[in-house]
Amino acid sequence: MTMKKVTVNLPEEQVQFLQNIAKKEDITFTEVLRRSINSERFFVEQEEHGRKVLVESENHRIREIMRK
Repeated sequence: MTMKKVTVNLPEEQVQFLQNIAKKEDITFTEVLRRSINSERFFVEQEEHGRKVLVESENHRIREIMRK
């Protein structure tokens, strides 16, 4: 896989959120960004195929994940 360096501007709140995940999971900030992008890719691909992504809460209530 070819890597390309990119620069992004993010709100401080988002940076802090990603840094917290990196620290909690003992991974790099870059890895957290990659995972985030892959998660978004998953949602986009499901939507493109007309699929729904559902989440079940603790009380077994099922809700659809909406991106927009």
